[in-house]
Amino acid sequence: MKTISIVTPCYNEQENVEELYRQVRNVMAGIGRYRYEHIFIDNSSLDNTVPILKRLAVSDPNVKVIINARNFGHIRSPSGRPVLIW
Repeated sequence: MKTISIVTPCYNEQENVEELYRQVRNVMAGIGRYRYEHIFIDNSSLDNTVPILKRLAVSDPNVKVIINARNFGHIRSPSGRPVLIW
């Protein structure tokens, strides 16, 4: 079975990140024929984005979290220096 990787950069997204997670999960459940991982890359958010992402990762094995040491922007976010991979 093939795996789809969905990468979402985040910065101060506490109001949006759970809804995005739910929508992606629902779409992938509807497709059904692929495994998937949803990788959230946080760019040193100043709000509650990181605790929300950690909670989602604990409850859903498809969710992975990378927390960058600083804000690398949405384009360079995947090539940043992570301080924590959850």
